[in-house]
Amino acid sequence: MKTGATPTKPTTLELEKEIAELNEQIAAKEHELARVAGVNSLNKTTALRNLLDTIYALDIDTGKKRAMTDTCMHLIDNDAASKRFDTVLTENDAAFIGKLEKKHPNLNAREIKICLFIKLNYDNIEIARSTGITRRGLESLRYRIHSKLGLARHDSMKSYLTALSLA
Repeated sequence: MKTGATPTKPTTLELEKEIAELNEQIAAKEHELARVAGVNSLNKTTALRNLLDTIYALDIDTGKKRAMTDTCMHLIDNDAASKRFDTVLTENDAAFIGKLEKKHPNLNAREIKICLFIKLNYDNIEIARSTGITRRGLESLRYRIHSKLGLARHDSMKSYLTALSLA
């Protein structure tokens, strides 16, 4: 029985080159996704403001009008928070951020964003990539956040943030 040529294993250099090319493709796709999300977000805000203006102009029951305008304002606020943290927020995420800001006003926007990612169970690599910092830089930030939250040395930040979101 005749066998064909055996395939050769790629060298380490070839594999590293392929990894670098894949990382470039990922970065390009993330950039495109961010661009599209920005356009959609702008359209969403404009549409919500137009809807709010239309509701204000309606001649309907004051109670119903207030409920509708309050809902629009809530959606506009959530959209503004999403833009502030460069990520799409669910209503629960926005509520969590509100609780976190109220309980810990000393946290800055980047620290709050990292807390959100921790609560959402992102790993350190995903958080570092999403925030544009190194893994070592993220470790330093997590240490400072841990202190700002007033947690003891062995307290879990994830458990604390999850409990806060449920409170």
